[in-house]
Amino acid sequence: MRRRLVLQQGLLTAAAVSAVALGARQEHSAALPSSDPVRTDVLVIGAGLAGLACAQRLRSAGRRVLVLEARERLGGRLWTVRRQGVPIELGASWLHGIDNNPLHHLITRELGLPLRVSADQNRLTIGPDGRPWTSARTTQADAWLASLARRAEQQAGPDQPLSRWLPPQLSPDQRFTLIADVVHELGAELAEIAADAPLGDGQPLLGPDALVPDGLDRLVQSLAAGLEIRRAEPVRQIQHSSGGVRVRTASGLIYQAQQLCCTVPLGVLKAGSISFDPPLPPPKQQAIAGLGMGLLDKIVLVFPQRFWQEASWIRNDGPVPGLWSEWLDLTPLIGRPALMGFNAAETARRLSRQPDADLLASAMGQLQRCFPQVEIPAPVDLLRTSWADDPYALGSYSFPAVGASPELRQELARPWSSLVFAGEAASDAFPATLHGAYLSGRQAAGILLG
Repeated sequence: MRRRLVLQQGLLTAAAVSAVALGARQEHSAALPSSDPVRTDVLVIGAGLAGLACAQRLRSAGRRVLVLEARERLGGRLWTVRRQGVPIELGASWLHGIDNNPLHHLITRELGLPLRVSADQNRLTIGPDGRPWTSARTTQADAWLASLARRAEQQAGPDQPLSRWLPPQLSPDQRFTLIADVVHELGAELAEIAADAPLGDGQPLLGPDALVPDGLDRLVQSLAAGLEIRRAEPVRQIQHSSGGVRVRTASGLIYQAQQLCCTVPLGVLKAGSISFDPPLPPPKQQAIAGLGMGLLDKIVLVFPQRFWQEASWIRNDGPVPGLWSEWLDLTPLIGRPALMGFNAAETARRLSRQPDADLLASAMGQLQRCFPQVEIPAPVDLLRTSWADDPYALGSYSFPAVGASPELRQELARPWSSLVFAGEAASDAFPATLHGAYLSGRQAAGILLG
């Protein structure tokens, strides 16, 4: 999914299975003694991109680092599942804005992996009447949204919801464009999004977006190499002072260190799954409470043969707004006939409660609506996500909620006592992106190194 829309020439355009890290020293806590605290220089909570980037920079500087990861797998909200050797991204999928994205160089130059530029404009939109949108209709809808976004960015304040800036009567095309290009991008309903950041916050993402055909787990493996990582070790309490930190995990183990970097997702912080002793100061608590945690869920259907028209994106402007509004053709990426469908915000929450059979019936019904003249074969494989129900994520990525400002992200990243936070939510430059998480982790390491 394009994670950030960019204004250009008056139009909006697009500028868990275990992923075990090769060479990482990984241990399961169940086999460890529980009598004495485990001591190290720095503890890093979370083995997503932010945590791994932080730990690698600290390790390179000579610090003893221990990473505690709640899951059995590494990567956090980057989750690559391999089906018969084919990588499918159920978490983050895109490198956004590769022209100013440090992961572009890391993946292509250092890891030697190819990229596939995402053809976001190669899209087929099927209207409620079953007819495809014309290019003129698409251009008109894009131009309307660009105008709305520009006006809201210039005139609205963060305390106003984006929904307040909409015309009294939305046309069906305008409503669908808002769902596909705003609700899906931010993972939130229009009434939850700050009006002054209708396309998301942060710096512009320059250049196209790109996918990694060989799988983003290759990046995780590289960043985890050589690190000591203890998996299946959820943190329950962090005691901290100017003299150091003491961490208690769900297994009852105690870890001690001079410093700590916490990279758990914003959703986990908002839920209070980890207690802090003493409590975090009010500005930190306000930053956690004020930022929004969005939701974007995926389903991947692998078919015995391709039945759809060639288009990178199939957009379903159906009778139920927001239901299976976008489908990505994975065939050119993975070499198998497959579609990845998306649902966001409240629609995603509602569908997450459905069993696989009901979810599949809903998805197939909308695909059949888009291609009524085709007999659609039953899929041979199904994969799905439910990020809001994942206790170690509780959402997909952060977004600028009503009342939020960039200062909240800056406050979240500001060090306090013996600890610092990192992750995409703590990036005021590139929030809700892979490279935002990566850069945030490296920045946190720099803070800890002094």
